[in-house]
Amino acid sequence: MEKKTPFWAPGINHSQEYPAKGRIVSPPIIRDKLPFPVSPVIHSTLRAIYAGGPKSRWQSDNFGRPFYPYETKAGSITFFCEPPPDYSRRFHPTIAMYYTPRLGFIYSGRFRDTVRNLSVESADVFLMLMSYIARLDDPQTGIARITLEEMAGIRDVHIRHGRSQNLYTDLKQEVLRLADLRLSMTWKDYQTGGVVTYGKERPDRLLDILDVEYRRQEGAWTAFRFRCGQALSHFLNVEGLFWIGYYSKALLHLSPYHEAFTKKLGTYWTLIGTVAGKKGALPRATPRSILDFCGDDVNWRNPGHTVDAFFKAHERLMEIGVIEDDDLQEPISRTRGYMMEWIETPITVKLSEKLWKMSKRISAKRVKGPGKEIVCRPKGSIEGAGIPRDASIVMANPAILKKLRSRFYLRQEDLAGALGITRQTLSRYERGIHKIPASCAAKSLTFFRRKAGENEDV
Repeated sequence: MEKKTPFWAPGINHSQEYPAKGRIVSPPIIRDKLPFPVSPVIHSTLRAIYAGGPKSRWQSDNFGRPFYPYETKAGSITFFCEPPPDYSRRFHPTIAMYYTPRLGFIYSGRFRDTVRNLSVESADVFLMLMSYIARLDDPQTGIARITLEEMAGIRDVHIRHGRSQNLYTDLKQEVLRLADLRLSMTWKDYQTGGVVTYGKERPDRLLDILDVEYRRQEGAWTAFRFRCGQALSHFLNVEGLFWIGYYSKALLHLSPYHEAFTKKLGTYWTLIGTVAGKKGALPRATPRSILDFCGDDVNWRNPGHTVDAFFKAHERLMEIGVIEDDDLQEPISRTRGYMMEWIETPITVKLSEKLWKMSKRISAKRVKGPGKEIVCRPKGSIEGAGIPRDASIVMANPAILKKLRSRFYLRQEDLAGALGITRQTLSRYERGIHKIPASCAAKSLTFFRRKAGENEDV
């Protein structure tokens, strides 16, 4: 989508990525990088959003008011949902509460509509807003601005249900839901070593959001000016903050309806990877911890669906360049009770170097650095692609298959389909559980040589 300078922003330099302190800005859409800050509040906010939806994990107090608690050794954060009174018919007091002699006023199900409507797309919108805050000269005090057209451009979506207006309406509703979120927190202060508390008497806004609508004869435009709430802004400092320089926009381009788990899983590895990377380690977590972050449960009726969902999501993340490698293992056997052990088996991943390269433009094929050019995808020659000459090498070291798949951005399903076997069988071959047949090894080399030739022609 081509971005045009809005008529309502005279004098704003859209080419200036880092504006002056406190200035209201609308950063330009940058196609190949999307930076955003990482802090305990952002991590817990994503948890709260993912925990919403029809199968909400939010709890209710004695008066029926929804809240979501998150606790760690460093402190606790509790989210609340408090819609403003009768804004655009989103909340109606006469319908939203009723009176009982014992408990007084109790909020009915209408009050929980915002929680029920939280979704993966809500998290996408939140990350987009945070990416604009991250590009401010002073994220703690600066004011950012974004339009619905810019949000659609970042998502690379133009219409929904056949009309662009439906898309803009949906995006606007997601922003307004975020404006309804409040929080109270008690957390360790990274700067002083003490403890900081926000919203003890009255919950603090997650984001201060003001919607502004501009009208002309030929149409109307909606823009949002926003800044961090006090609790969120407290952690937006160099000492207590991890910054993701390049957040793969491929995650935002995935469908929130058809690839929701992949989006959540990619966000999770990115977030915890910042902490692990600063300590010189690789991010590591159990499937149970991941599912807890994603607000999902094991499909106990058919646990194999959960296992397959992890494999498909990791393969997709490799394909779009969020992670480079992982040690996700297929269950040795799928006999009764295997899931209890599998969900407690840690998974280690290696994140893509793209996530940390904010200052370099990254294309699909090459990374350009000062005075040099590093090829990221395999060359067409057999030597450049690292393809063995003989099938016996693959049979002796079947892990080569996984390395080749990663280099060519292939999923297990893609290679398994080309070899005429199932994904589970290929997984066992790659991990050496079953010996790969000579015919299958030779067929795989032929497949990769053909892929290398295709890349050479690109």
